[in-house]
Order: sequence, then structure tokens, then C-alpha cells
Amino acid sequence: MNFGEKMKTTIKVIISIGLLLGFAQPAHADLSDKPKLVSFTMTPDTVDTSTTNTLVTFNLVVSNPTGIASTQTQVTLLDGSNNSIVALLARTDSPANSSLTTVTFKGTLTIPPTLPNGAYWATAKPIASLNANGSTGYPTDILHATSTSKVVGAENALLVRNGGNLNYNYPTFTGPAYDKTLGNTFVDSKFNSVATPIWKVGESFNPTDYYELTVPTLSLKIKANTPTFCTSDGKVLQLIAVGGCSFTVYTDKTVDYQYQKSDQAVTITAARTKPTYSVGVITTQSSIALPLSIQGPFIYGPLGIVPPVSTTPTVCYPVGTYINVVSGGTCSVNYSSPASATFLASDVYTLTFQITRTAQSVSFTLPNSVALSTKLISLTASATSGAPVTFQSNSPAICTVTGSLLNLLKAGACQVTALQVGTSTISPASVVQSIAVTGAVASKRLICIKNGKSKVISGTKCPLGYKAKK
Repeated sequence: MNFGEKMKTTIKVIISIGLLLGFAQPAHADLSDKPKLVSFTMTPDTVDTSTTNTLVTFNLVVSNPTGIASTQTQVTLLDGSNNSIVALLARTDSPANSSLTTVTFKGTLTIPPTLPNGAYWATAKPIASLNANGSTGYPTDILHATSTSKVVGAENALLVRNGGNLNYNYPTFTGPAYDKTLGNTFVDSKFNSVATPIWKVGESFNPTDYYELTVPTLSLKIKANTPTFCTSDGKVLQLIAVGGCSFTVYTDKTVDYQYQKSDQAVTITAARTKPTYSVGVITTQSSIALPLSIQGPFIYGPLGIVPPVSTTPTVCYPVGTYINVVSGGTCSVNYSSPASATFLASDVYTLTFQITRTAQSVSFTLPNSVALSTKLISLTASATSGAPVTFQSNSPAICTVTGSLLNLLKAGACQVTALQVGTSTISPASVVQSIAVTGAVASKRLICIKNGKSKVISGTKCPLGYKAKK
């Protein structure tokens, strides 16, 4: 329930006395429905008591199929501090026309210069219907006026200013969220699950993490009242020494709102420390018996056991405090603990060990040279592991590889690698061989075309700008 709704509840209690006195619900056999509110407005909806133009006009329109019995009603303006003022509204049809199904009540009120400035809500006493037989029917509920006010918390209120200042006493923020005893209600659900601040030397406190602004256009600020133990730049509180820290979270006074604050006092304790760990050593392992499960170091941190995290998951991965090895190579795991209310986050401790693989070799040879006109050469190689060997060209401008065929493109040094990639238990192996490609690409007769004209040349390609005729 916002402040405006709370005001409406208060007004209902006050005006209910008048309802009991003058508008008791009738007990007629022939009863009509309650009148319906068409509109209830006040013009203007902002006044300034420092000026002479403080006249407010109320316009209330109700309707009922069988007519309206009431000839007048009373409007009450009430703020959050029980300051009030009343005015009478009379029917504009005089004498009253019982055949009218829609009736307008109107009245004016001059706001006195002594009325405290602030937000005032206008309510009218109930309007009674007229039954078809001429008797008084059911009354409306208490009627609430509307306005065009855009001031947060003062929607549909009459804004009474003085020298431009509204001086509205409205809770511009809610919190702190970490104090559950306050029973605060937040719009943003993140405030319902905030952790308790860490009140230790070296920490900081940002009020925007724990207080929710109810007026988004304002800025939440903070000031330290005990500079020996805590200081502030206006936005964030810094905890600098062991002892009692007193601070104030607040929003400044504006033309609309009063200064609002939340005073807090906390005890600052010694700074958090960073835990240190020893991860030890794991000796080199053999891949012959893969998979392996090796007990890692047992590390206990502030939040319990610190489990390892693998940075080489294709070689090894942790399960609890054990390290499962699935391939040869380098196994690397990290140990670290996150920050807690008592300790800072630890450094990252890395444990690395090797898992050896069985060596293998590759046999691969090429002739010393080959003529370009040969165009293709079959490549053969073998690995001592018996696994298949693949080939790749290191000189793609001179030669390329397609499967186990070497394609000769032009004269030059052609370098080829024969590779066996290895397995989880066998190391990779490779051999590089070179072959000299000699000769030149044979010339041929070409018909070259440019701009519709053709010419015959002897060579391997057409001049720049020409296209070979197909």
C-alpha cells in the first residue's frame, strides 16, 4: 500500500462518521442501484499559498437511471499530517430536477495562506440515489477526486505549495534490506535476498545495494558521522578502523520532498584475510594403465573442502578430491576458494604433472628432385605404431597435397610433412622431407578476348584484362 492509498484509508475512517449521521443506507422495498461516479476533478490541481490565486473549483458528476436524491455533499481535503479543510458542493440544477439521470455537483474553496504546504487528497461524502417511487435509495461509497499530479506518492492529490516548495513528507526510499525486522516491502525482488553487509576493515558499503529508491529521480546519498572509523565520498562508505561506525543514508530536500534519512550504527571488526594453501606434488605418471584415478591434495577452506578445477579436461578431470586421468600429456588443475564473510578469496594454486605416452617414429622419404611435367607423385609413409599417416604441404605455392597425392604446381623447393597424430597413450610423431621441382609449365596456344576482340598468344595464361576463349 503506497502513501496515497494509506491516506485514502484514513479519510474513509474520518468521513464514515458523516456517513453514519446523514447517509445511513435505507431499507426501502423499491430500491435503485448506487449512483455511478462519472468524474470528480479539482481545478487547478496545484496552488501556491504565497500568491493570491488559491481558488480551487471541484466538479463532481454522478449518474443513476432513476435520479439523484442528494442536493449537496461535503468535500474534505486531508494531508498526511491530519491537516484538513472542507467545502460544500451543491447541485448545479436549481431547483433540483428529479428527472435528471446525470447530476453535477460544484463548489469552490479558497486555500488559506496558513494551510501547511503538502499533498492533499480530496474526498466527498456519499451521494444518494433517487428511487422510482420518489424515496431515497442507496448511497455511493466515499468518492475520491483525481488530479494530473505527476509527483511520485502524490498521484491524484492537490499540491499545495508555498513559494514553489511542496515540502511533501514522503518516504523517498525503503530499507535497509538486510534488516528483516523492519518488514520492508520492495518493488525490485533483488532486495528480498541481499546478503548482510560485511562490516570489516577494508570493506565498503554502497547504499544502493541495500536501499530502494521509491522516487527514481532522486539520488541516494550517504555520510559518515564517525570519521575515525568510517569515511564517505557521498556515494560509498569506506570502513577504515576497528570500532563503532555511525552513518546516515539520505535524500536531499527538493522543491517536492522533505529531507529523508536513515541513521545506522554498526561495529567494524578486523579485516578479512586471504587463506593460503599447499597443493603438493604429483609425480609423472605413465599412460600405459589409463584411465587412472589419483588422490589429489585434501584442502580444507573457510567454506569446506576446496575441490580441484581442471584446465586440461581432455587429459584429466576431477571427481571430488580425486583426479581422473584419461589421456597422456600435461594435467593441470587449479585450487581456490571464494570470498566469504570472514575471508577474502584465495589466490589460485595450480598443480601440474605429466602423463607420459609411448614414443613412435615415422618413416617417410622423397626423391631429391622431380620434373614439373610429372604433375603428380604418390606419397607413402609408415609409423612404428602401425597407425595411419597423413600428409600436408609446407610449400602450397609450389605443391599441394590431396590425400596421399602430391600435386606439382611450379618449379621450386617443395616441403612435405608426414604426420601421425598419436593417441591417448601414444605420442605424436612427424617427419619433414623436401623435393626439388624442376622445369617449367609447357606453353600452349591460347585465344584471348578483350572488348570483343581476340588475339592468339603462346603461353600459359592470357595477359591482364583478357579472358581465355573456352
